[in-house]
Amino acid sequence: MNRRVAIIFILLTLGATFAATQAQPAPEESWMIPLVIILWLLTLVALLPSPPRRALPAPLRWLRAHPILYWLIVLVYIFGAIVLWLVPYQPTNGRWLTPVEFVYIAAVLWMLIFLLAYDMNQPQLREIGSKLGKSKLTGVMITLTTIVILLIGGEAYLRLFYITTDGYGFTAMNYWWYKNYGWSGLNSAGYRDYEPTPDDPANPLTRVAIVGDSFAMGHGINNIDDTFGQMLERRLGAGYDVNMIAESGLDSDVELSRVENYPLLPDVVILSYYLNDIDYLMSLSPDRHFAFIQDPFLGSVVLNFFLPNYIYYNLLQFTSSTRVAGFAYDLIAAHMDDNLWATQQTQLQRFVDWMKAHNIRLIVLLWPQIAQIKESIPATQRVRNYFESQGVQVVDMTDVLINQNPAEMTLNRFDAHPSIVAHRLAADELYEALLNPPAPTPEG
Repeated sequence: MNRRVAIIFILLTLGATFAATQAQPAPEESWMIPLVIILWLLTLVALLPSPPRRALPAPLRWLRAHPILYWLIVLVYIFGAIVLWLVPYQPTNGRWLTPVEFVYIAAVLWMLIFLLAYDMNQPQLREIGSKLGKSKLTGVMITLTTIVILLIGGEAYLRLFYITTDGYGFTAMNYWWYKNYGWSGLNSAGYRDYEPTPDDPANPLTRVAIVGDSFAMGHGINNIDDTFGQMLERRLGAGYDVNMIAESGLDSDVELSRVENYPLLPDVVILSYYLNDIDYLMSLSPDRHFAFIQDPFLGSVVLNFFLPNYIYYNLLQFTSSTRVAGFAYDLIAAHMDDNLWATQQTQLQRFVDWMKAHNIRLIVLLWPQIAQIKESIPATQRVRNYFESQGVQVVDMTDVLINQNPAEMTLNRFDAHPSIVAHRLAADELYEALLNPPAPTPEG
């Protein structure tokens, strides 16, 4: 056993050293080099014949003579080491571990092997087992260990398999989805898209720009190839370049400026319109339907750990039909408010006029609240009527989604953004709309 422990110590120390040579530590990670030095010193002391080596097992022997305390220290060590890793680094699926993290993990494993196996022998194991069998506290430790295992297991599962979005941007999972997927694929123009194909006079392109918010940028869709913009580009084939001018949270007051500042002028603009595009005019924040933790300590726990975050925000908050419906009805009510709609219509008119002035074909992709499609119809119909009165072609996803299974059209039960299936349906509708423009009116 001691020979195997020695090999493990050497491999972990060498691994930590190699990782340190590859690292570019931030100022707050200045502990990395001292930790590697300490790891080498401990390895040498633990393996080479010397007086310190003979003294090193003494604390372990004393602890192992008190098995309940030994068990508790090991359990606290494991839990504490994981917490000290999770809080500053937030390891999640979709992000590679940094070399500094590998140094930390190697050191943690070194110490864990030291606690569990260094200078351990069969008589010690039998003595520990005998004492634990007689102790009244063994049941307590089994319960505590089970709780720790469940906490660590739940946290690990969510970080590995549940990096996903919610509909309101509250959860840690949502933030890390954007960090690992949404913001990691931005092009030189700052949008979640491939680089636009440069103009080539010898091979002219029809340039299609999709303007919008989270629905257009592919909120919750891990692979941008599964978003309706990329699907549309593949369907259109050679001769077309579809460019995304979309970002989560964009409203109607800023979308025109994004088109004006885009480095390439499009031939066709697809405005992806969702009911929260009127958010900038609403005096009532949609967040008012949700409760937030006020206690700083509890707030920090919920913020930094996925398991309590999931329990609080997803299970306790989003399962409330009153809260979710309240958010949707606020958006619908804003569109039915004549004063707000008049201001919004003025903003949309600027968008329409700019497209006409630059001879750009405009298509509006109109999204309802997918979880409340029928309830959204008064608002979506008002938007549709306005654009059609301006001679703008409208692809109303209400007609497409109303007879579909809502569970298949949304990302998950906490997020009513369109799923990959809904993106595919939108791409199909846009393809048909692009190839079949409406007949010009006599005035046109």
